[in-house]
Amino acid sequence: MSHYINLPLKALVKLIGFVKAREVIWLVAFIVIVSAPLRLYQLNTHPPGLFGDEAADGLDALSIISGNRPLFLTENNGREPLHAYLVALSLDALGRTPVAVRLPSALASTLTVLTIFLATRAIIGTRIALIASIISGFTVWPIMLGRLATRPALLPFFLSITLWLVVEAYKRKNNKLWTLAGLILGISVYTYTPIRLLIIFPILCLSALFVGQIRKRIILGTTYFCLSFMIIVSPFVIYTVNNQEQVLGRTAGVSVIDINNQPSETLNTAASQATAVYHMFSVPGKGDWNLRHNIPNRPVFDPIMTCVLLIGIAIAPRKLGINKFALILVYSIIALLPTILSEEAPHFGRASGILPILYIFPALGVSWIYKQLNKFTASFTSILISSAIICGSILITIHDYYLDDYLSQPNTGFWFDEQCTIAATDINKFISAGWQGNNTQNANLEYQTSDKMVFIAPNVCPQYSSSGYYTVQFLVPMYLGSTPPFQRYSLDSLPDHNTLANDLLFLGIPGDEDTLVPWLEADYNISIQDGPWTPPDNLDNSWLVYRSLYATAK
Repeated sequence: MSHYINLPLKALVKLIGFVKAREVIWLVAFIVIVSAPLRLYQLNTHPPGLFGDEAADGLDALSIISGNRPLFLTENNGREPLHAYLVALSLDALGRTPVAVRLPSALASTLTVLTIFLATRAIIGTRIALIASIISGFTVWPIMLGRLATRPALLPFFLSITLWLVVEAYKRKNNKLWTLAGLILGISVYTYTPIRLLIIFPILCLSALFVGQIRKRIILGTTYFCLSFMIIVSPFVIYTVNNQEQVLGRTAGVSVIDINNQPSETLNTAASQATAVYHMFSVPGKGDWNLRHNIPNRPVFDPIMTCVLLIGIAIAPRKLGINKFALILVYSIIALLPTILSEEAPHFGRASGILPILYIFPALGVSWIYKQLNKFTASFTSILISSAIICGSILITIHDYYLDDYLSQPNTGFWFDEQCTIAATDINKFISAGWQGNNTQNANLEYQTSDKMVFIAPNVCPQYSSSGYYTVQFLVPMYLGSTPPFQRYSLDSLPDHNTLANDLLFLGIPGDEDTLVPWLEADYNISIQDGPWTPPDNLDNSWLVYRSLYATAK
């Protein structure tokens, strides 16, 4: 991996120093390319396993491929549908594999490096945009969003495009750009739930423009913006009105604010949540604890970039101007409300709406350091030191993320349902169909023959678990139901031998073989293999998840 992620000092020198217009496109392409492997490398197996929420979107994608066209996904607590539609395109090409499910998020995260450049350039300028894009390319938060095949990775991508188009439309007096911005924001409504709060921001901005007696060109442009937005979002609004419990139920279920609480209690809760979210950016041990979102508890920025961030925040009102700084501040507050007002704060997924503007602040800090150094030292020295700051932060990210092999650690696999993924590949190897591990061979093949049957214990990847159950359902190209060839078994009501196939596979709870072996041994040759173990817990205890029993007719 080293040849993918080593960033030449020459490019950083160009980035920090003066950049000619013709070089910008090459620098942006370079930044995107060198940050892409962090998001795209070995998606099938890094992270190991396929988390149930990822698999649930895969199942919805299979439904879309079969002809369904949902406006909202009702399974798995309810979800916006755009990610599942993108996964459907990927599945159609790559089959029922982890990489097919993860590819849309990984590509969105990769392209967000580009769209952050575009949005930042429109807001403040090219040099700050280049610095912001490279910082975003090597920050763990957006990298992990890209490797988790769920909706959050899409939100910053579409929001940063919207910001870019709005600013450019305003500058150029271009009604076509206003219309396109409204269309993209409308599409964002179909990405991830926090967009419902973020829509407040354009409403506030448009209201301020009208109150400020804006010129006719802005009135016309914003009218196009609103109309195109409403055209795209109206089907979702109509569906929501008719299915409020489905669409709004998830939001109410994770809220930490209870309308029945006393005002003082509500304020205390909000203050505590806001403090936790504020700390996630720079305080060691205060980042998102969820292994699927982050290296557990790692703050957004490492110590080097934290110092630069604080400088950037301090100088932002002067560098951006009060009005622009106020708009960015209001946007930031609104973008963080979804995690402030919900459980498990800080939650990097629910806070992902802040990513389009977050990197403006450390970029300002790096630029300020360069300019201050340039007053007292040679230009090359100031460029070298400023570049070293970025390089140091990149090296910390690479160390924490890849050199420590975070994506391959046992606990990471456990949180991504690796044990149930192994169960699925064991089944697929037995039936010679579906995805069987690292490669994608036979990933599109359905189980065609009738000479093999698979039985799985009720407590192995159980149906009441939204995680492992969906993982097995998606990766195994057979329906896990009540009839052969793939079904749950009960030790109290095992089927007659004359209804069984010649080759059988049982994934059983350890100890079930004490009943299964005597029941089968008269007619079958039997072999038993241990399946995966859970990683050790805090007391160093580990458990065997299942035991595989293979039976072949005599």
